Amino acid sequence: MPLTAHLNALGVNLTQLSERLPNDLTLSLTDGVLFLQDAQNPKLKACVDFLKGRLAYRSQQHINGENLVKACRIKGQNPVSVLDATCGFGKDAFLLSCAGFHVQATESHPVVYALLKDAILRMQQATGDTPFILHNAWAQSIALEPPAQVIYLDPMFPDRDKSAAVKKDMQLFHRLHSESAQEIEQLFSWAMSHARNKVVIKRPAKSKIVTPNPPTYQIKGKACRFDVYQRT
Repeated sequence: MPLTAHLNALGVNLTQLSERLPNDLTLSLTDGVLFLQDAQNPKLKACVDFLKGRLAYRSQQHINGENLVKACRIKGQNPVSVLDATCGFGKDAFLLSCAGFHVQATESHPVVYALLKDAILRMQQATGDTPFILHNAWAQSIALEPPAQVIYLDPMFPDRDKSAAVKKDMQLFHRLHSESAQEIEQLFSWAMSHARNKVVIKRPAKSKIVTPNPPTYQIKGKACRFDVYQRT
């Protein structure tokens, strides 16, 4: 299937995609898989894949022991509804889905949305399962009824350590878009007023707290931590 026809089948807005795809990046379709590539270095490419690779392996290995899952759990309630308001490449949304959460996710960037939709379609075709419901929108623009019990945020920040080695998929993702700290403050404020139970923010383990008030509690790992803000 030609690339344009595939993107149309995914429901992607081709005009928006063209406007937001940087000149130094390109999309390609190889063996039915949509890839984001460096235009000058085609070997530098990435796709979203929920069927194989490290993410699929993680989803099958003690999923309830993941700090992400612990942070989003609500004692005595199952399943729990989660809105992943900064979906990115969908890794955390997928893991939460595998752990039994009811997950909806938002991704505003049309290129990232296309890669996610491609992965979801391939999973549906292979297994019949839909890992999570995906919206091509800003989280603030959608109305969930009932509202999600947990709103999850994994934002990109200007103060990330640029000297650290970054995996190739995230290298390409960083080149697509990022969010400013001020935008994150606004997003957090919106999340606190819309989550029924709590807001969870993923942060690098040693980074500063980015909200005006300290979290209710934290779940810490070696590489990252989860700041949990309980609604009262």
